[in-house]
Amino acid sequence: MNNEPKKKSAFADEWFGAGIALGVAFGIIFENLGLWLPIGVCIGLVVPALKKRMNKDKNSEQDNG
Repeated sequence: MNNEPKKKSAFADEWFGAGIALGVAFGIIFENLGLWLPIGVCIGLVVPALKKRMNKDKNSEQDNG
């Protein structure tokens, strides 16, 4: 039995960091850090999930036909 935790992909970590950085940058530019930081976090969390879903859909299309 394998009890080791699954490793997160580096792709997700990179997007999360980039999302935070973009959120902070836009928050400083538009002087509204409280709005843009959570938007950046959302972008950093959603992009890897969408990418994973697109890859899953692409793989299922190749399997079906």
